[in-house]
Amino acid sequence: MGGIGAPLSDVALIAAMITPALLILASASLVASALLRMARVVDRARVLAAAAHGAEWEKLGASPAVLQSWLESHARRARHAERSIALLYLAIVVFIATCLSIALDRVAGGAITWLPASFAIAGTLLLLAGGALMVAESRLSGAQIRHEIRLAQTRIQEQPR
Repeated sequence: MGGIGAPLSDVALIAAMITPALLILASASLVASALLRMARVVDRARVLAAAAHGAEWEKLGASPAVLQSWLESHARRARHAERSIALLYLAIVVFIATCLSIALDRVAGGAITWLPASFAIAGTLLLLAGGALMVAESRLSGAQIRHEIRLAQTRIQEQPR
């Protein structure tokens, strides 16, 4: 019966290593999304910074104080996105360590089952924290666009008809 049990335990090992691999894919997908959001923040911040440097805030329909507020908002969004990206990359590293620790535990005869479990929990917490920061960045983005829309609507109403 030993011959039959060995292939099954190999399959169990591979199956156990697939779960962290799926979490790696999920983390990578979130990293891609966070990088896109960061790129949008950077692009918009550069436009605002150029307007500030050229004293052209009127072209954006804003006052210097409003432009300053927008730049501060973009700085907060960029910090959230940057921290999220770092946490999500770290989650990927921890999930890779989880895969390796599963194999190591197998070599150790199941003596260190706490190690893969610890890595898996840590990676999941990092994934949660990275996702939470992206939610915070999204909320800032929504508040900012609502403010810009209100300002534009006010400008339209002030225009002579």
